[in-house]
Amino acid sequence: MSSWNTQIARLFAEQKKALEAFVARRTGNSQVAADLTQESFLRLARLPADKKVDNLPAFLFTIASNLVRDHQRQTIRRERLDAGEPSEELPCNAPGAEEQLASQQEQRLMHEAIEALPEATRHIFLLYHVDELSYREIGERLKISPRSVEYQLRRALVDCRAFIKARLFDDTPGAR
Repeated sequence: MSSWNTQIARLFAEQKKALEAFVARRTGNSQVAADLTQESFLRLARLPADKKVDNLPAFLFTIASNLVRDHQRQTIRRERLDAGEPSEELPCNAPGAEEQLASQQEQRLMHEAIEALPEATRHIFLLYHVDELSYREIGERLKISPRSVEYQLRRALVDCRAFIKARLFDDTPGAR
């Protein structure tokens, strides 16, 4: 067995369960998770043996994330096609002007709360919530323990809540 095949086999034994759980969390479907996990390993195995990948587990999880994203896009397209043309008789579910304004204000306030976080905490928060990396992946990337990542995320949530609460309930002039 070649060195590349040995690496893939070892990676499969070490990461299959974690990768499948990762995909299942994002899809909410264990069967889809099993299929996408298998496809992730197949795509990795199809890479040329001379292709240099510094961190195979991270690369594998990136492949899986992309497959999940593609799957979700396809699901949305299928649902739209299955729904057919919109009916004139159905009420419009689009939010009204007040709801849109409230949503924009909430988003602005949340953005300000995130911006107010210390730089390192904000970076970890964005890696987790925007890039959808796991504690372990963030820890590997930043060379800190998953426990530290968990602590920083908890701290970020507490700080964001406090920031928003202070903004919402501060009635002093110029507070906003």
